[in-house]
Amino acid sequence: MVRSYAKGYVAELELTHTLARMGYMAIRAPRSGRIGLDSPDIVAAKDGRLLVIECKSRMNAFTIPMEQLAELESWVTKARAVAYIGCKIHRKGWKFLKYEDVLANSGRIGKKFIAEKGIPIEAI
Repeated sequence: MVRSYAKGYVAELELTHTLARMGYMAIRAPRSGRIGLDSPDIVAAKDGRLLVIECKSRMNAFTIPMEQLAELESWVTKARAVAYIGCKIHRKGWKFLKYEDVLANSGRIGKKFIAEKGIPIEAI
């Protein structure tokens, strides 16, 4: 568990700094899933555009719990944020999935889904 948390923390921190280098004001929400509020892993803003990102760093297929998707939905509806699932692919970097695509796929994310729907960081 601790190793998994550390891996996720490092990936989130890396992405936060990458977004900052791209000109975003970006913050990481520490322990975002455990504070009792709808909070994504990263919140970033640039030129009046608000992004919320739920980060995942996995080597295999996984499913995003519906509760996490509902939290992103609240940011979309209440703050007019654009929501993404950021997937760090082992040795390949980040790909981003639109919240709507992940929701339509019932939260299921696999290599084929990322290959078809994933977009590079420059396109978000």
